[in-house]
Amino acid sequence: MNYRLLVRIPTALIVLSKMLFVACLMVQAAGPAGESPEIEAARLRIKLYEGQEYPLQRRLLNSKINIAKAQIESFKRQLAEYEQFTKFKYSAPLFGQLEFTKMGLVQAEENLKNLIEEKSLLERFHQDRMRLMQLELQMLQRSF
Repeated sequence: MNYRLLVRIPTALIVLSKMLFVACLMVQAAGPAGESPEIEAARLRIKLYEGQEYPLQRRLLNSKINIAKAQIESFKRQLAEYEQFTKFKYSAPLFGQLEFTKMGLVQAEENLKNLIEEKSLLERFHQDRMRLMQLELQMLQRSF
């Protein structure tokens, strides 16, 4: 019995099965031949949302949150600097600037809260949005 032949046959079968598996994946990703434009558009909407829109929205919100945090810290440092001049008995030389900084701090804190809530909602409803798009795709597939 030729042992070399016995070793080559299983190796060839493994390679062949891997090639068939890859071919099946490519056909599945491409979708069925003659797919309607509506179904293809639904597939692309899902792909674009999951691969581009959602990650971009998260990155932008993370950047805005970091900027809001930096603004809060800046306003807090400014307040600490300005408050040392409000210790005069009869006047506060930087009253206008102090009030402007306090209002900026409140605005930055509110902005941060809103951004964190927006990010939370985006992440919370991501799966629901994906499921809705998948259901729309399934409805289109059934109608054609």
